[in-house]
Amino acid sequence: VISYMKKILILLSNGSELLEIAPFVDIFGWNNIVGSKDIEVITGSFHNTIHNTWNTQLVPEINLNNQILDIDTFDALIIPGGFGFKGFFNDIQCEKFKDIIKLFYTNEKYVIGVCTGVIALGEAGILKNKKATTYLLDNRRYFNQLKNYGAIPIYEEIVIDNKIITVSAPANALNIAFFLLELLTSKENCDIVKINMGFSK
Repeated sequence: VISYMKKILILLSNGSELLEIAPFVDIFGWNNIVGSKDIEVITGSFHNTIHNTWNTQLVPEINLNNQILDIDTFDALIIPGGFGFKGFFNDIQCEKFKDIIKLFYTNEKYVIGVCTGVIALGEAGILKNKKATTYLLDNRRYFNQLKNYGAIPIYEEIVIDNKIITVSAPANALNIAFFLLELLTSKENCDIVKINMGFSK
């Protein structure tokens, strides 16, 4: 019997925060050792090397400039947030970056924006009339931006509107990664992974 391998794309930009990337990579990595073993996480970018916020670098698995995605094989897209001084907001305004987000949205896949990664969803035009949150602090300047995208701002840590999931801060990335694992597998499987990683279920 050939089992269906689910796939998640983490779309990386310069300036992204490791704490908003690592929970997804780690939890789904553990899942492939102790859990359902049927979900592949792929990091992709329009750069060969990603310069993260705090002076670290990542090498994405695929360069999306020369890779055509078979959207039917993917189940979810994750956009980690980041900081402008490392180029985050330049990346998310690129048309190719927006096109990836729109592709996942129009094909009814899960789209997750973490912290300022939610701004990328707004830039791509998929938040109109959708409930959403983003980074709640810093005088709510990012939160106020949601209104410019036609979103319905919700002042909460995590907001789910159908298959668009928005998250307010790095602290929530771990919870939403486990939540996505449960969505794509089961609560029982998620509990197994949590226990093996040292979390209480």
